[in-house]
Amino acid sequence: MKHLHYSHCLVGIAIAVVVLVALGVSASTLGLLAVVLACPLMMLVMMRTMGDAHASAPRDGSADDTVSR
Repeated sequence: MKHLHYSHCLVGIAIAVVVLVALGVSASTLGLLAVVLACPLMMLVMMRTMGDAHASAPRDGSADDTVSR
């Protein structure tokens, strides 16, 4: 099972916010950036945590009873 390292992600986000605030980016811009990035970040987390549970198995045809021979 693949594990996400949430603590590393949170540290990276905190550092990015501190740097942006130090550069003079306003809070409203940071909020807008957070909203815009929320969707792709959630998609990445969902795809990573889903793992291989939904991967299709290779088909050799032996389990398929509907195949006419």
